[in-house]
Amino acid sequence: MRVPTEVRVALQQALSPPAASGNAAADLLRLSAYVSEAWSPTRAVGSLLAIATAAGASDIHLESSVEGTTVRLRLDGELCARGTLPPAGGERLLAAARLLGGCLPYRRDIPQEGRIFREGVAADVRVAFLPTALGERGVFRLFGRLLGLADLGFDANSEQALRVMLARPSGLMLVAGPSGAGKTTTLYACLGHLAASRGGAHLSIEHPVEQRLRLAGIPVDQVELCPERGFTAEAALVAALRQDVDVLAVGEVRTAGDAALAVQAAHTGRLVLAGLHAGGAAEALQRLLDLGVAASVLRDTPVAVLHQRLISGPCGDCSGSGCAACGGSGRRRRPVVTTWVGS
Repeated sequence: MRVPTEVRVALQQALSPPAASGNAAADLLRLSAYVSEAWSPTRAVGSLLAIATAAGASDIHLESSVEGTTVRLRLDGELCARGTLPPAGGERLLAAARLLGGCLPYRRDIPQEGRIFREGVAADVRVAFLPTALGERGVFRLFGRLLGLADLGFDANSEQALRVMLARPSGLMLVAGPSGAGKTTTLYACLGHLAASRGGAHLSIEHPVEQRLRLAGIPVDQVELCPERGFTAEAALVAALRQDVDVLAVGEVRTAGDAALAVQAAHTGRLVLAGLHAGGAAEALQRLLDLGVAASVLRDTPVAVLHQRLISGPCGDCSGSGCAACGGSGRRRRPVVTTWVGS
């Protein structure tokens, strides 16, 4: 039996942990103490999220072994170990995470996925569990704060080109790049800018919804796909074209149907933003052609491609010595626009 959402939220509110200390050893001791007490594994999950948030982590990994459960945080793209919990404590922490994530807390023998709700935060935490030969591994995906265009870290020319494209009444703007390059962050920043600068109906199709924009005061309606029930991006795009929208965003174009409908929407008077997995701007355009979009249609549609990737460099706050802003690593990543193609 799954625990009802309202019960999980009430548990989190009642057992909210204190803020992270910023000291890895002290934080691990606190986690160990929590998981050894009757109700505190639930509080330990909250403490773990606070530790990861304070460090600026994008993901948390809990990995079971004979020695215990290793806690690792992904900081600026790199997995950094934060310590190991005793075997029993790690099992209790994972069970509490399954409960809060809406999964079956007593099943550790099957893959499970869920979400942990956080009060007052526009983004939930996605959790995924997988049985392994030595127990179980769990991964928590955290989403950072929403950024404005000026906060993305682009150079002045790239930011200005982006603003010019977003000022167009219609057309297709592709945000391309490899996995983990910050494409979704850029798309959200664009949606926030458009919601503030122009009226009309704005809709975003995502899988999954990573940040709940209306909770952050951004008037964009978000649609979450459910492919296993037949609600695919193509089906959502067909429905969206009947919604009289002015701005349409697609988290990622994957299929020929997605590509055709996105270009059709842009060709018929809408501004369409879409994410695309590609190694460069030219490759992104070729990807549309490979998906069956006619070259003549692309020529007749205003298209811009922003290709970005993340590079690592010394932290600007501490000059590489290590601080809270960089999680003690001394390095931080920022997006770099490697190519911008506009028409």
